[in-house]
Amino acid sequence: MEQRKFQRFSDNSHVVFSSDTAKGEGRLENLSLGGAAILSDLAIARGEYLALKITFPTQAAAIEIELAPVRWIKPGSFGVEFIRIAPGSQQRLHDYLATLEGAAWDAA
Repeated sequence: MEQRKFQRFSDNSHVVFSSDTAKGEGRLENLSLGGAAILSDLAIARGEYLALKITFPTQAAAIEIELAPVRWIKPGSFGVEFIRIAPGSQQRLHDYLATLEGAAWDAA
């Protein structure tokens, strides 16, 4: 069984994504420090490089992922890896994941 580098958390935050050839929006299916699965009706090609803006329900402003290549695709969803993220956005992502982790422990 494959060991994941980062713990994944279910999430439903809004995301806007864009590349040189596509622009769309969707919802997160899951989220980690290293990437996310995105639910969207827009077909995105594997290998496409995206910029993301993710709006978390607990934060006023969106975080920006500057570079996120698409690593896998399936009908209705695709997965991205976070390659380049500003330090402030990285900290806010870390803080948000800590709240999700706390909620997961509370539910257990």
